[in-house]
Amino acid sequence: MNKFLYIGSALMVIFYFTFMITKSAFVEGAFYGSIVSFANCIGIKIVTNMFLTHKKGKFFVFLSTLLKISLIALTTILLIEYLSLDLIGFLTGFSVILIVFILLIQDK
Repeated sequence: MNKFLYIGSALMVIFYFTFMITKSAFVEGAFYGSIVSFANCIGIKIVTNMFLTHKKGKFFVFLSTLLKISLIALTTILLIEYLSLDLIGFLTGFSVILIVFILLIQDK
């Protein structure tokens, strides 16, 4: 998980500085997409740990999962709707962090 935190944070910083230099709508979308994806991956890790450690109370884990999905979906809708982000850039940033997360899991 530490590798993911370092790599994910580095990618977000790279997207941020690239956006500050270029002022590109695509890179702005990628920056916000990477933030949402990073939060999603952290949420996945938290819910997975809750599911594996608590033998009782699966209903609480289920509610936590629904809350996480709802918050990520609401954040995505608000960002795309009100900030008018570039959708392709947003999906690119979201996918890059998710791909890093999956590849680091495979490396175990």
